[in-house]
Amino acid sequence: MRSAIKVLMGLLAVFCLVQAASAAVNYKLSTTPTVSPSSGDISPGEPVTVLVTLTLTGTEQTFPDKNQLEFYTELNDPQWTRDIQIDGIGSDSPRTVKNMRMTIPGFELSYKSGLNLVVKVTLKGYAPTVTATSSKTIMSIQELDSNGVAVEGSTYSIKRTVVNPQDVQANIATAQTRLTALKASIDEKLVSGVDTTAAQTKYDEAKAAINRASSTSDFAAAKADLTVAQTAMDAAETALVQAEAQKEINDAQSAINQIDGIITYFEVNRSMGTDQRVMNLKTQRDLAAQSLSLANDQMNAKNYDAARIKGADANQKAQSTLTLATQVREEIGEGFSLNLGSLPLYIGAGIVIVLIIGGIIYLRNRKRWDELG
Repeated sequence: MRSAIKVLMGLLAVFCLVQAASAAVNYKLSTTPTVSPSSGDISPGEPVTVLVTLTLTGTEQTFPDKNQLEFYTELNDPQWTRDIQIDGIGSDSPRTVKNMRMTIPGFELSYKSGLNLVVKVTLKGYAPTVTATSSKTIMSIQELDSNGVAVEGSTYSIKRTVVNPQDVQANIATAQTRLTALKASIDEKLVSGVDTTAAQTKYDEAKAAINRASSTSDFAAAKADLTVAQTAMDAAETALVQAEAQKEINDAQSAINQIDGIITYFEVNRSMGTDQRVMNLKTQRDLAAQSLSLANDQMNAKNYDAARIKGADANQKAQSTLTLATQVREEIGEGFSLNLGSLPLYIGAGIVIVLIIGGIIYLRNRKRWDELG
């Protein structure tokens, strides 16, 4: 009984090993596949070529004779050319297949281990027509077992986005609408004193890219140009918000500087440091400066929308305080202030006054003397 159990366990182990061996992937890519065009999206009808080289990696045999390699494509009018090479020697007449799917049966690939067996496959076709821009399989490779089931981990795919012309035309129209709105925004900010130089530069880049997309029949190239345009418009909008925020910050800082000058005048020239009106101005000035500091923090963090909002708040507070400070100065007036730079003028005026008073006194005394005889 125990012997029978051991035999069964041994057979089970052998069966598991066989299953594991049959589940192994028996090929690998010798080199990176060559695809033309090499990168980017493709347009319907565009010719496509793929070259792959596979090395068979079976252990006891180069490839299991009951398995098969399957190749598939979604290209139109596909033409496969395959060449099986053993130790560098290929067929005199490589086989050609014109179908979306090509299979190579295992018995054509099964040789004793130790041989260097390579499969070279070339695929030529045309990008298919699509109703919506989508990803299509240019080539897929998989190993199928004896039941026609894909061996786990054996599938390899090359995919590429095929562009739908209608999608491109719709996207061009959308981009042009956005570009028009961007131009209007740039012009509006320019009138209000915002530095729109950076935004205008990016706008020009976007406009050029959209013009290229509109004038080409290469829809993949048009789609790439639209991506360039969208990126440039994003940058232009960001630059515009940044410039607007910087203007609010600059205007707020300028107003605060003027407020500081007026407060200094009140404190130094008029000795009004304890005047309630001056103290109120200083409080309002500090509130504006706090908002300005927050705006600068957001600017440094590149949070331009937040910087613009905080900058506008700081500017509003600073301008309101500046108006109040100007009103207080007008109410108080210039008053009298001894300016050392005008000292000679003051001395001269004093001498004139003394001479006038002396002359009046002299004339009065002389008249009195005349009356006394």
